[in-house]
Amino acid sequence: MNAETLHVQMFGTFSLSYAGRTISCSESRSKLLWNMLAYLVCHRGEFVSAEELSAVIWKSEKNGNPSSAMRTAIHRARQMLSELVDDPSVQLLISKNGGYLWNPEVETVVDTDEFDRLAVSLSGSSDDLEAGLAALELYEGKFLPMQSSELWVMPVQAYYQNVFTAIVDRVIPLLEEQKRYEEDITICRKALEFDPYNETFYQHLMRALLAEGRRQEVMQVYEEMSKLLLTAFGVMPDQESRALYREALQTDTRGSVISPEDAIARLSEQDEIRSALICDYDFFRMVYQAQARVVVRSGQVIHIALLTLKPLSRRDVSERSLSLAMDNLEQHLGRSLRKGDVITRCSASQFLVMLPSANYENSCKVCRRFISAFEKKYPHAPVYVDFFVQPLMPSTRS
Repeated sequence: MNAETLHVQMFGTFSLSYAGRTISCSESRSKLLWNMLAYLVCHRGEFVSAEELSAVIWKSEKNGNPSSAMRTAIHRARQMLSELVDDPSVQLLISKNGGYLWNPEVETVVDTDEFDRLAVSLSGSSDDLEAGLAALELYEGKFLPMQSSELWVMPVQAYYQNVFTAIVDRVIPLLEEQKRYEEDITICRKALEFDPYNETFYQHLMRALLAEGRRQEVMQVYEEMSKLLLTAFGVMPDQESRALYREALQTDTRGSVISPEDAIARLSEQDEIRSALICDYDFFRMVYQAQARVVVRSGQVIHIALLTLKPLSRRDVSERSLSLAMDNLEQHLGRSLRKGDVITRCSASQFLVMLPSANYENSCKVCRRFISAFEKKYPHAPVYVDFFVQPLMPSTRS
């Protein structure tokens, strides 16, 4: 690192490094001071008037003497910067004509500048890959995450998140063309850390894992995504995601013939069965459709219970509390129901349960029994469980 160059990181944190020394906003410092320094660094090369800086930094502060507060803050900021640059001849922050200026004579390298340069260099050709990878490596997190609540930060943060997403969308197909799947997987996982609800990223990740033969991981990714989308938005994964999941479920038998014993072994569960079968919605739907075909001829009695978590009071239940209650209810259902029963989440607040060989009265008794046990186990939950039981309808297309 050049001793006369100031290096600034604004992705994932806010830190300044000079001559082997670093100060960071993660240290126990005034948030107001760091917000002020971040604004001045972002507007380096520009004169920032005291009025502008006061309006941005002290917008919510009730101070009878803003001019005095400004002078005090600038003094404290200079003291903090002196820990980084102890040479009195090097001033990072200059006062000028009633305003402030980040010293243009101090060479300053900011990660956002390099990120912007690389993003602009992407031309849509195959040469984009290395530049795109370099840009993604620079993006270590949201722009100024500790200042996320500041109004001036919000649009800049959204801008860089959108640019990051666009670069990921450009880079991943290029990696797939070159069969660089491990790098593809790493980038997809990083992208999902910053944008966990982007289903396209999940699909890219599942494709790369499939190409590497990591089918178990594909199923795990799909199940995590399904739970997240259900909890956050009450929606199921789209058709493409389900197709990738079904592909992962298939065992690769190309070029080989398996014995009857091997076929049964592959179909059988390997672990000890200790609870009811908890599955994703897509699998539950296939089981339902298979049973709907069977009951046409067999006359077997199967009932479906719809369980819904509802708030105890008129106030809405927070997303976190609802998610915790759903997790607790899922575990309780798995332990309470028979091993042959099938359970799935069908929305952010609902479960479907398939109860084979149970008539309507018995199915209702089962629901009341495990709901009562659930409420005793979690007496302080802000929700209660409502249920509705109906028979599985025979397929009319058989």
